[in-house]
Amino acid sequence: MASSTTQSPSATARSGETFTTPDGTLSFTYPTGWTVAPAEGEANAYAVTDAQGKKRAVLRDKVSTLAYLSLGYGFDTGFSSPVPGIKGPAGQDVNLVVQGYPGQGIGSQAAVYGLMPADSKESLDRSDIEIPGGGYFVSFRGHVPTLEGATTPSMEQITAAAKTYAESAEFQETAKVITSLVLHPEKVTRVGCIGGGNRYEKLTGMSCDEAQATFDRVSKTGTPVGARNTETSDFICFYASAGEKQAGQADVICRSKTTPDNLSFEIWPN
Repeated sequence: MASSTTQSPSATARSGETFTTPDGTLSFTYPTGWTVAPAEGEANAYAVTDAQGKKRAVLRDKVSTLAYLSLGYGFDTGFSSPVPGIKGPAGQDVNLVVQGYPGQGIGSQAAVYGLMPADSKESLDRSDIEIPGGGYFVSFRGHVPTLEGATTPSMEQITAAAKTYAESAEFQETAKVITSLVLHPEKVTRVGCIGGGNRYEKLTGMSCDEAQATFDRVSKTGTPVGARNTETSDFICFYASAGEKQAGQADVICRSKTTPDNLSFEIWPN
């Protein structure tokens, strides 16, 4: 749940180096001596590591869908600090919050921190920030273990431990980095949206609503052409084979039959 108390004594300070994602859409500052590098095994993810080699947070860009974790809740610590450089999809303010998580086993309790829209009713693990028109989400988060060795800590103990970490000098350093995040809207490629269980990308000459309506119309009224195509009088949609999907092709590619280079879109599973 979103926090209601704001505690940001120094979390908006800016200094040090600046990191910018390759497409220029996101940037943040971090202390000199720290490093930012691609996160191992993840696309469009960047790990922020301090001078001692400790991972402080990971920025994940171009996330196609919200995470769904078996642990769907966190305990609010009351910590909330504004992230003025980014807004939610409807223009909502975004905050950095800290929650205590009970984990799923002995010693798995943690203080978890990340971005949350100010009006969010979700837990932190499902509060990534949707980029308007981009058709994807962004997260900037991290966690540290707490109460290691405890067998059955109470909610109050888990929350108190996470709150203690939120007040630590270490976290205040991390908070400065996360709250410096800035979205550069002019760099966002406004060619995607999420809707109807699908992700629409590479929109050419069409809005998201038009692409969704076109696919719905072709699916319901179109005539099968061959094994994997469906067409109407004006559009044709190509359905990828399993091998083509594994090779990275979109599930469906739809094009105008008269002006395919001017009216087209791709559909991916969300």
